[in-house]
Amino acid sequence: MTPAELEAIRTSDPERYEALTGPQRDRQLAAAAARRGDPLYSSEYDPCRPTPYERQARAEREAARAIGEPEPPVYGGRL
Repeated sequence: MTPAELEAIRTSDPERYEALTGPQRDRQLAAAAARRGDPLYSSEYDPCRPTPYERQARAEREAARAIGEPEPPVYGGRL
């Protein structure tokens, strides 16, 4: 399909446009995330990589240790 045809479908039938372009867009987003090493996407598929929340919790614990405060409680997770 030409870009003009896709644009016409996008304005006239958004559901069909999404069905045509959605899988390609999803593949492109996943490939870009893998190249960047984006933890938002990659941690879902790689359980060994910490999620952003786990990294934040680890940083908070290390900061508390550095200034001598009691560590914040750990609520589950694999920290």
